[in-house]
Amino acid sequence: MMSCEQSRSLLGPLMDQELADAQSDAVRDHLTQCDECRRDWESLNALDTQLKSALRLDGVEQAVAAIESSADHFVACPTAQPRKRSIWVVVALATAVCLLVTSLVARNRVPWAVDQGVVGQSAADIPIIATLVRATGAVQVQHPGSAAWESIDHFDATPLAKGSRLRTQPTVLCELQTSDKGKIRLNEAGEVVLHDTTEIELVKGQIWCLAPEDREIEIDFALRQKTTPIIASMACPSSSEFQCSVGDNVASCDSNSLRNPPAQMTVGTKGYAVQPGETVTIDVEQNVERNGVCDSTTKVWQLPLLAIGDPVDRELTDAMSELLAPIGKTKARHLNETQIRRLGPAGALPLLAYAATETSPDQLALRRTAVALARDLADQRSKQWLAKLAVDPDPFLSAQAVKTLERIAAER
Repeated sequence: MMSCEQSRSLLGPLMDQELADAQSDAVRDHLTQCDECRRDWESLNALDTQLKSALRLDGVEQAVAAIESSADHFVACPTAQPRKRSIWVVVALATAVCLLVTSLVARNRVPWAVDQGVVGQSAADIPIIATLVRATGAVQVQHPGSAAWESIDHFDATPLAKGSRLRTQPTVLCELQTSDKGKIRLNEAGEVVLHDTTEIELVKGQIWCLAPEDREIEIDFALRQKTTPIIASMACPSSSEFQCSVGDNVASCDSNSLRNPPAQMTVGTKGYAVQPGETVTIDVEQNVERNGVCDSTTKVWQLPLLAIGDPVDRELTDAMSELLAPIGKTKARHLNETQIRRLGPAGALPLLAYAATETSPDQLALRRTAVALARDLADQRSKQWLAKLAVDPDPFLSAQAVKTLERIAAER
């Protein structure tokens, strides 16, 4: 079977249709079985599309004609003019391509620029643009200039350089803080490339971002299809929070707050407005679906991440109060409870953290609801919070915590 190194060396010739049938079939067979090489192939196709699109500029023909005209003044022999002209045309087009590629490399948008690091810079010279501040488990990072994945301990505040690639495992979430005070959260089994503090490429999965006060964050992604991927982006305006998710042939952008300003989603050559509190979903055929209801359940996946640390993040307290309040009272009961239960044992952590730290008498009913939901979900990871609740002055909370601890001990 063809190795990854062999496959990657043949991607360019495959795109240019320079391979023999047997070689072409071997490479394509490898791509169907290797996610890493397939992503490289898709990135290369996307770059090819960008180059072709960028070279279709107004006035190019006129500019080339002007260059040809200028070249005529330097041609001494009339019989040599046709050849001289063709050379100047090639030079002009080559210059245009070089300028474009230089621009893309400067923005770290060329796949091999990410792999090889910033040309002319040592690793120490590449700026730090973000820090991993918390995670529910170990996170993997691919530093600029390296093809190897390194595991980062989730307790470390790890700096991340421009051009780093980050990915989470199927049970891990993480949060980054950018150097200009923006926040980025990545869902389970997600992957991103940190092109800059204001430009994040979402390779797969789901991402949430809170843009800083003075600048927007652009989330780039691609809709996968059988031919060339469709390049898309979501502009998260300053002081607003948005999240995006991308699958093989569909993507969605959520404006998570009614306080957000209007935003813009761009797919290929088309633009779509995203209003405050709205979710816009689009597929590879550019069929658009809009949901204008701002729903707090869209952020439920973040709850286990917010439960990390003591004292508990105020954001968790506010989110849990909003989610728990309707349970048992309105039609939202089933939806909210179901969304939390889908988190499994990880969902018990934010519930118990909320119940153990929100001690206001006005919130007692919600604390009891939280413990009642966590009772069936909790496992070994929840023992710390259950121990605190076991000595709570409220008899319901303490009794439920003790029973849950006994169940966990019996299951070992």
